[in-house]
Amino acid sequence: MADGFALEVVTPDRPLIEETAEALVLRTTEGDMTVLDGHTSLVAAVTPGIVRIEVVDAEPVRLAVHGGFLQVDTGPEEESEGSSGLTTRVTLLAGVAELASEIDVERARRAKEAAEVRLGEARPERVEEENRAETVEETEAAAALARAELRLEAAGESPS
Repeated sequence: MADGFALEVVTPDRPLIEETAEALVLRTTEGDMTVLDGHTSLVAAVTPGIVRIEVVDAEPVRLAVHGGFLQVDTGPEEESEGSSGLTTRVTLLAGVAELASEIDVERARRAKEAAEVRLGEARPERVEEENRAETVEETEAAAALARAELRLEAAGESPS
């Protein structure tokens, strides 16, 4: 059985996670991905979503990640009995990422409600909805709503 791989999740504020993981499940611009020990080396853009980490000898960890980059490095290691001959290091660099266990659910609910109000106020009522461009206010309100819903989902709450 594999021993897992080194995983770091880093934000500008702090290193969020430094663990040995069995699996990392996330969404990239290329689609959903699961990283396991021995994964092909790659760099990928991470889209906002829930990241699930299966940690070796510990409970799984969930994160709300609001975008970033994933780097997987797989290279040779010193040979030992039972060794695959490869070592995998995974780094997730996120501008904003939150541990599900640290999310303030009430604050996220208030942010969701405020974003819904802002979005409703920013959307002018027009007959030809499909032909109009989104305003900056609409775009910002929609992004705030998506962030709040993601935080609620990561915390195990229903965003609706």
